[in-house]
Amino acid sequence: MKRRQFLGTAAAAVGAGLLPGIASVQAAGRGRLTYLTPFTLSLAFAPVLYAQASGRYKDLGLDFSVEVGRGAAQAIQLVAARQVQVGRTGGANYLVSRARPDSNVITIGTVCQISPFVLISDEKKPIAKVEEMEGKIIGMASFGGSMEATLNLMLARAGIDPKSVRRERVADGPASFAMIQAGRLHAFFGNTSTVSRLHAQGLPMSVMNIDDGVPGQVYVAGEKDIEDNREDYVAFMRGTYQAVQALAGMDDKELVEAIKQIGDEFDVPGIDKLDIALDDLLGNRKLWLAHGAENALRNDPEQWTEGARLLQEAGTMEQTDKALYTNAIWEAAVA
Repeated sequence: MKRRQFLGTAAAAVGAGLLPGIASVQAAGRGRLTYLTPFTLSLAFAPVLYAQASGRYKDLGLDFSVEVGRGAAQAIQLVAARQVQVGRTGGANYLVSRARPDSNVITIGTVCQISPFVLISDEKKPIAKVEEMEGKIIGMASFGGSMEATLNLMLARAGIDPKSVRRERVADGPASFAMIQAGRLHAFFGNTSTVSRLHAQGLPMSVMNIDDGVPGQVYVAGEKDIEDNREDYVAFMRGTYQAVQALAGMDDKELVEAIKQIGDEFDVPGIDKLDIALDDLLGNRKLWLAHGAENALRNDPEQWTEGARLLQEAGTMEQTDKALYTNAIWEAAVA
């Protein structure tokens, strides 16, 4: 794929979580794999983008493509509907979904071992702790996805009534910071990429890092698809793992070349501003390597157990006897 693809426009399809633009992917078949990002392309997705741009997936026999989604919840929906083979979503909203009786989607790898999210506010009126969100208007890129699941968990753990926090759907960029300055928002959720973009514009922001104890961002796949096309998933994981290891070993000059390579293959907004892009990539790399390069993409059993416990105690996740994850694909890929 040479340029990003925005998926469909039909409102009815969006409401159902299905997008006609990729309906044909359902019957992709062996050797073909479509990956869905939760939002617009960014260097947060560099493990997959670099694996494709550098030819790793092709070398492993995968006919690989990337599609751009409209929220973390949609990634789970489209994987469950077998419209895409792999999706990226948040650990918290995945766990909530996984515990439901009809869930047929499971995580095969954790790409961000800790939360990639931050809460951005104005440095003149900073929100520096969860308790300060009570009674405020908080922006997020989508409802029902990983940002909202993270917010709900944070509020529950702090003993704050979720209804006391008004949510607004906004983009995670400069326009949302302008809304804060205009008094229409108090803060909004963003990520490492957001912070890099706002820093580049010299905006007077305050950044609250989020550590909610739950796996940050994960790759999910359908259980039946894994059973039917296991080798495709092993190839995907192997190529992605190789890309992470390559990026982990690069100095700044080499990372800039990798960024250029990604930019030649994908239309990533702002990637031509290499100084900002490098800062963005370096920030995201820390999230991939938080548990050590050797554990990149691996599901940490202790972290998953603790994450489920926190969500269940907060009342946002049902009790379940289901396996929360599988490391079988990761183990085969790194063997």
